[in-house]
Amino acid sequence: MRSKLVYVLPVHNEEKVLAANVGRLTSYLERWPDAQVFLVENGSKDGSWELSRTLEGGTGVQVRAFQEPNAGIGYAYHRGLAEAVEQFGPAPSRWAVLTAADLPFGFSDLEAAMVDLEGSAARILVGSKAHPQSQIDRSFKRKMMSAAYRLARRAAIGMRVGDSQGSVFLRLDLASALLPKIEARGFFYSTELCHFAERAGETIVELPVVLEEQQRESTVRPARDSLAMARELMRLRAHEKK
Repeated sequence: MRSKLVYVLPVHNEEKVLAANVGRLTSYLERWPDAQVFLVENGSKDGSWELSRTLEGGTGVQVRAFQEPNAGIGYAYHRGLAEAVEQFGPAPSRWAVLTAADLPFGFSDLEAAMVDLEGSAARILVGSKAHPQSQIDRSFKRKMMSAAYRLARRAAIGMRVGDSQGSVFLRLDLASALLPKIEARGFFYSTELCHFAERAGETIVELPVVLEEQQRESTVRPARDSLAMARELMRLRAHEKK
């Protein structure tokens, strides 16, 4: 029996590209029984929420829209996971997929995940830019940032996973157990999720991905976001020492 998917897409000022990407996603997911897409609008200043509402429904792949008042990708992920667990329970047959609304890896991560979704004991997978078979065309600065962050994670909290900022496939029974532990609500959210998964003894399977051309300007700001990540790492390290 094929696993069931619920895609959680954070929606923040995505009015220009959201409809096309949701259409692309729902068309692809028609081959997955009972797949759903959760649009979690968070603090947009454009018409993203109104557009999300118009995209709700569907006769095949159901689309649902949720409005999270706090801006931040972590707020959106947390709300989406909580809604999924509330609707489906801690179901081992249901996987949440945390990714970006512009589908940065297309469906290369899902295609790479199929074997593990169907026949592996793993309960968490990551579309990993650090995988040796991944096809990533990024600036030297972004690559250096990723490498530095990987080293900082290992030094501060002993994380083994190569990339904690890619797409995340999370079985809902594991999501139910991890949700109460996660405090981050920004870009650090997926790192903290992966950290607690590792601490619980889970093996995180990293998947090769193909990074597609960006549809919009990146919201990453190297200086600001690097400092924020460093603070979150120190917070989590201090928490682990208690």
